[in-house]
Amino acid sequence: MINIALFAVLIFSRIVITEVMSNPAGADGAQYPEDRNEFVEIYNAGNRAVDLFNYRISDGDAEDVIRAWTDSLILIPHPNVLIGSTWLKPGGYAVILDPEYTDPEGQGGFIQPYHFADSALILTVGNTTIGNGLAGNDPVSIYGYDDTSSFGTPANPNDGFPSNPGDGYSWERIDINGPDEPDNWAICPDSAGCTPGGQNAVAMRVDVALTKLEILDASIPGAGEAFHLGAGVRNQGYVSSPPGSLQLLYYPNDPIQEIILPVMSPRQESLFVFEIEMPPVPKEIWARAVVPGDRDTTNNLARITVNPKMGTALLILQSPSFSPDGDGFEDSLLIRYRLPERGGRLRVRIFTLGASIVRTLVDTKTVPESLGLMYWDGRQDNGQPAPAGIYLVVLDYYRGNARLRSKLPVVLIRKQDQRNFGVRM
Repeated sequence: MINIALFAVLIFSRIVITEVMSNPAGADGAQYPEDRNEFVEIYNAGNRAVDLFNYRISDGDAEDVIRAWTDSLILIPHPNVLIGSTWLKPGGYAVILDPEYTDPEGQGGFIQPYHFADSALILTVGNTTIGNGLAGNDPVSIYGYDDTSSFGTPANPNDGFPSNPGDGYSWERIDINGPDEPDNWAICPDSAGCTPGGQNAVAMRVDVALTKLEILDASIPGAGEAFHLGAGVRNQGYVSSPPGSLQLLYYPNDPIQEIILPVMSPRQESLFVFEIEMPPVPKEIWARAVVPGDRDTTNNLARITVNPKMGTALLILQSPSFSPDGDGFEDSLLIRYRLPERGGRLRVRIFTLGASIVRTLVDTKTVPESLGLMYWDGRQDNGQPAPAGIYLVVLDYYRGNARLRSKLPVVLIRKQDQRNFGVRM
């Protein structure tokens, strides 16, 4: 159990560990990038300067003392960083580097790979490595005088945190004033993999995504009748998103309606409902989220093909193509069916154009309802992703001696093929 006094210090201490790079890009081994490019970033959350000389840093295996950085080679690419001192100003960032960071004889490339923010204080340790050499699952603690801060929940070694964030990526603290808990750390979303000496990328990341667009009504309306479309919106960032707009339009750019998106908390997901009229002919409808500062707009779109009352049609696909690549945009294919009556045998399968079975989605002897839906996630029966290409969705319905069949084509797109099919706006 965490000591209450220690817990209070971790939350309210002036020195806060804000970023840890334990798995630098490049090869491992003495004098190689993974050995010499480790760093720990700290922030002075107090209202007075702090002298970090002789503060201790530990990875749980070894303890080092913090020292001023004196090698002026670091000033060649970064003339505006601070060296030769251990004093960290209020609101300032410091980066504790491996002493070999500027070694021009380092092996394996990646010589001085980082871009440090201006005015960052550069520090090092009195040994040849930080701790015993940081590993992906090493916690880190810094302590001195009345200050203590940690990364990786050292008081709870069995919680599975930290873990390896990936080659060349750091862990960033989400809320500087928040506790050292797994939910308050995230892998750096910046394209560089880290942000040493400055504000963490997670603190600036707004990422609003459309998670779904679907008809909410139990029955499909006829042309000119009102129906409801539900658009799922999720804030996938680590900070609250500013107000924005959710636009509904006929493809390619014919506006239908617009809703104001409110401020959304991190990880908040909401459903927004549009009431519109069913067009007289099948049409493709798009939803688009527009939010200032959104760092990833690839997941801001969703689409659906709406059809007036199905009539004799057995099968309808939400869209003519989908891209199950995990980016939040059309990761699965919505398939709707309408049978003349319930109680018969229903079988829905995915075929290649060469008539090979790829996936059996439904095969039930007695279907309980005449209306239903299902999803195809782009995988084959063996669980492996199906290759990009054109497939057939085939519905067979058996009732007594009668059989009804319907089949529709769909294009499965993998990320590298999207530009060839033109499915994005």
